[in-house]
Amino acid sequence: MSEPQVSWKGIERNAAVVSSDGTEIAKVVEVAGDQNADIFNALVVKIGPLEQKLNLPAERVVAIWPRRVEVDLTAREVARLPVYEESVVEKLPKEGFFKRLFGPRA
Repeated sequence: MSEPQVSWKGIERNAAVVSSDGTEIAKVVEVAGDQNADIFNALVVKIGPLEQKLNLPAERVVAIWPRRVEVDLTAREVARLPVYEESVVEKLPKEGFFKRLFGPRA
């Protein structure tokens, strides 16, 4: 590509993911990393007609442009990546844990 490469921080949502054989195989949904520490962990990509989300480790990425990411995997290898599972986060009510624990009793 004639456009200059960028860091992982420059990847745009829905950027094309291109396999080692040059085939567009997925789209970027999310970029996982710590921007403050400049640590790139993975891409969450969607593939197939059902847009299944997969976890693509950062070490498999070989080149990055804002709208295109090249990886060192074939399309078949990408399809076998682990399914992305969102973190389960429990949200506490506004009154908080201790107020609920030690607050007035009915």
